[in-house]
Amino acid sequence: MAINEYNKEVKIYTLSRKLIQNASLIKQGDDSITVVFSNTSRDDVKQLMENDVIQNNVIILMTHNIKGMCYFHGECTNIYTGEGARNVNVVFSILQKLETIQRRQDVKVKAHNLKIQLSLPFRSMKEVSAELIDISAGGILFSCPSEMLMEKEIVIYHFHSPKISFDVKARILRIQDVKVKTKDSEHELRCYGCCYEDLKPNEEYSIREFVLYLQREEILRERQKDAYLD
Repeated sequence: MAINEYNKEVKIYTLSRKLIQNASLIKQGDDSITVVFSNTSRDDVKQLMENDVIQNNVIILMTHNIKGMCYFHGECTNIYTGEGARNVNVVFSILQKLETIQRRQDVKVKAHNLKIQLSLPFRSMKEVSAELIDISAGGILFSCPSEMLMEKEIVIYHFHSPKISFDVKARILRIQDVKVKTKDSEHELRCYGCCYEDLKPNEEYSIREFVLYLQREEILRERQKDAYLD
């Protein structure tokens, strides 16, 4: 399980898929996760875990912006006091990935190298210019000629649309070279594919609206092109 690629909201179920409690993800490793149970005592958590058919074994639902809803078989291996009153941290070892339910495929639209601004948290919040290649409600693909970025690096995408502006945290999942054609030549462009992280519902709605706006612009552009050729 790749580090920090899942959303914070986690659901913990019994092996028979009965909801035990909602939790928040605070730490991920290759084979374990740590979640916080809010407004819960240690005794409450222990009782919840022990009520299952197999003591301390659970089903964990985690959501990935691209992969969708992922179910894991996990085992509770540690319970300790968290930050804040009645907050309890619980460590689960991930025993097995059970299934993935793919979220509805998000439409990707070409942005025609739209100029955007990024901040780089790993580099003292350095501000850089980039070009948006395409965008969907799940992530972005951009080029950034001035920097050599790395997989799993976080970028802050300063999102701007005709209606709203806000900052979006995104993680680089892949690096690829894309062929770009001009009138006189063809060259490769180093591009970075990212998924959003910790996207709020209102922000996702705004990004979806922007994607639809770009779709309409693309359709209008194609119609004008066809009319010109006719």
